[in-house]
Amino acid sequence: MTIMTCFGDSITDCGHCFSPDFLGDGYVKMLAGRFHREGYEIQMRNCGTDGFTVQRLLQRVKTDSTIIGNLAAVLIGINDIGMMMNTDRTPAQQEEMMGSFQEHYLELLTILTKSSCSVILMEPFVFSCPAFYENWKPLLQKMSQIIRTLSIQFRLPFLSLQKELDEEVRRYGYSAITTDGVHLTRQGQQFLADRLYSCIAEHNYV
Repeated sequence: MTIMTCFGDSITDCGHCFSPDFLGDGYVKMLAGRFHREGYEIQMRNCGTDGFTVQRLLQRVKTDSTIIGNLAAVLIGINDIGMMMNTDRTPAQQEEMMGSFQEHYLELLTILTKSSCSVILMEPFVFSCPAFYENWKPLLQKMSQIIRTLSIQFRLPFLSLQKELDEEVRRYGYSAITTDGVHLTRQGQQFLADRLYSCIAEHNYV
């Protein structure tokens, strides 16, 4: 049986510790439901934690390797951007923090891939409403390029999301997709689940 672990922050978490099946009420739960309906025997694990940065995620994986499974999706980074933007860091300090992000992400992928785990890298994203999040986008674009480069280095799928979610906003409006400029509505979470499912199917991971 395939064991799929979804690693991330609050976007993945979705209150999973308080749900009966420990899957939360977001894209992890939706993805599990689709796999079940289509007859796939996949055990889903939600390992998203509210507030996590890539360093915290790395620490968790190093502490407990049993959570890895044989298929994983990683959606992490927006809290790292928040720390860069909301703590009065200079551009030089932000650059240093971005370098640390790259080092920690690299170490995380090294651990996951050495465990014979197939990994999908998901692009972190933010919306332009509220307007101040527009200031986050230059750093987020740098982060996205780092993750994309690592996906090439490790020969892993990179699931782009920023452009696609911006298109969903143009089609349906901000309130339909995001609750606060970072987190997703149910419709936004469903979009994420559908995108991830398509990526998994495209690469024959199930």
